[in-house]
Amino acid sequence: MTEQHADEAAVLEVRDLEVRFPVRRGLLGRPASWVYAVNDVSLDLYRGETLGLVGESGSGKSTVGRAIVRVNQPSKGAIRLDGQDLLALHGTRLRPFRRRVQMVFQDPYASLDPRQSVGQALAEPLRVHGLAAGRRAARVAELLELVGLDPSFAARYPHQFSGGQRQRIGIARALAVEPDVIVCDEPVSALDVSIQAQVVNLLAGLQRQLGIAYLFIAHDLAVVRHLAHRVAVMYLGSIVETGPSEAVYGDPRHPYTTALLSAVPVPDAVVEKTRRRTILRGDIPSPENPPTGCLFHTRCPLRDMLGSPEVCSTKRPPLQALTPGHHRTAHHVACHFADDPRARRTAADVAGSLTADQPR
Repeated sequence: MTEQHADEAAVLEVRDLEVRFPVRRGLLGRPASWVYAVNDVSLDLYRGETLGLVGESGSGKSTVGRAIVRVNQPSKGAIRLDGQDLLALHGTRLRPFRRRVQMVFQDPYASLDPRQSVGQALAEPLRVHGLAAGRRAARVAELLELVGLDPSFAARYPHQFSGGQRQRIGIARALAVEPDVIVCDEPVSALDVSIQAQVVNLLAGLQRQLGIAYLFIAHDLAVVRHLAHRVAVMYLGSIVETGPSEAVYGDPRHPYTTALLSAVPVPDAVVEKTRRRTILRGDIPSPENPPTGCLFHTRCPLRDMLGSPEVCSTKRPPLQALTPGHHRTAHHVACHFADDPRARRTAADVAGSLTADQPR
């Protein structure tokens, strides 16, 4: 992992990001209501680090990634790259930004044009941004070697590759324009477990070699643990806990994080049989009609344990620092009872069952 410095400025800053989608009803198709897929999300990403963004399906994590690369248009907030507000840029003024922030998509087949050869797919971003003029074929060969593929594969088409090879091609395409930041939207979830490890190791090696920053979006906390320096946990469009990976995995403070960690399988049959599970009741609420107060209170086992305090259903808890210091190293939690001893005991049981012999 790349050495980090707490006083270093973030390469990418996201502030109070909101993304909403209209729900249209009736013959005229006018918006009858809005779905708030992302609500007041703030993130910092530093050079050479990986920030893991995790949560259930429907939590809004992929929408955050797509908003950062401007696939989805935010309705509020700021996205700054080295201090420049990217939401103020449009049209051709966005092109330099698109070179610096790239994306690797979840489906390695759907994200590649089946009519283009691999060589054409990798050369296209070079042509669009005016790079490697006169030596694009050589640059395509370099990119394929960089991701562990034979340069002769440039003449082949996507259907001729396995899922893992196609994802390597997607990574090579993102690397073609030498970005500072890569948004990885569940890049290994569609792959076999053995191939997942290879792709994760490839991403880690490329980060050490090139100093790239990753926003790594995933629902698999075991995968994120191997790659991320810091972790942000999302629930119903908002961040409920964030901090260094050691803090979030070793001392989870939000009951939702505790529930997610309790679902991570442990490669020890004895431990797996006896470990504590946190079972959440019901389904994630609709973002069209979110709960009042704490967004998690309708499913929260800690609230039940504490006798359903009124504050949980009436007041939304802010994301507050539990530990002093730079926000890059601090542990933040949005919970009214993050320091309650009963919550700490439950979290300690879950964290303790994630055995130390699992390498990070």
